[in-house]
Amino acid sequence: MHDVIVIGGGTAGLSAALVLGRARRRTLVLDGGPPRNAPSPAAHGVFTRDGTPPAELLRVAREQLAPYASVEVRGLAARSARGTAGGFSLELADGSGVRARRLLLAVGVRDGLPPIEGLGALWGRGALHCPYCHGWEVRDEPLAVLARGGLAMELVPLLLQWSRDVVLCTDGPAELEPADHAALARNGVAVIETPIARLEGREGLERIVFADGRVEARRGLFLKPPQAVASDLPVALGCAMTETGHIAVGPDYQTSVPGVYAAGDAASPFQQVILAAAAGALAAIRLNRDLALEEFGGAATG
Repeated sequence: MHDVIVIGGGTAGLSAALVLGRARRRTLVLDGGPPRNAPSPAAHGVFTRDGTPPAELLRVAREQLAPYASVEVRGLAARSARGTAGGFSLELADGSGVRARRLLLAVGVRDGLPPIEGLGALWGRGALHCPYCHGWEVRDEPLAVLARGGLAMELVPLLLQWSRDVVLCTDGPAELEPADHAALARNGVAVIETPIARLEGREGLERIVFADGRVEARRGLFLKPPQAVASDLPVALGCAMTETGHIAVGPDYQTSVPGVYAAGDAASPFQQVILAAAAGALAAIRLNRDLALEEFGGAATG
């Protein structure tokens, strides 16, 4: 019986494992595959590690778990999970079973990229999701936003901080109010409603090609695709979800299912490496407090 099983070996999961290991908790981390930011050449905005490749960050994180004998990392996904007397029982991808008193879901999310030719190949290297993560690298370059309606009017003003050469691509009807069109025009932002045929570029984005043959030379295309939690386990366990499709958690990072905690991209729309690491650490602290009070025979007071 483990104290905690952390499902997900990305930033949030490994950060939680570090806190739990230092708290002398018997912890199993299940790493089911590459993280969402694997295509990106570097992770940015990470305190003291700005510009480090994502795979290198995770390698160092796993290496730094080595002194904590109570922590084990397995390269296996969890196939199923259910509540049992005194905790939870999981079946792993290799058919084996494990048990724990508490679960911490750090399963991440999947991006639902629009079916535009070339976008998937350039994801993280020219087709980008976060100005805070990637804006500096394409500052003062010709950029584009792919969005409609209210989302467009959030992304465009933000992106103008990094470049004044921005076009809005709506890949169909813009769904903008007259006042929105006027504001965009005042700021020199052209609106292109023509559908996008494909994105082109070798090392990064070079051109956006439209269905009518028009070509826009652009170095970055920013968009916020819809997301889905990258595991069926939260729903299978009965965890409530938010309107945005993330796992709902309270201030203590506990889900609607007692004993199940969640952290990282799967539990928040605010998604950066540094934020996932912080959330993993905080969730581990609150989870450990829960266990300590249970062992002591007391009850949590808030």
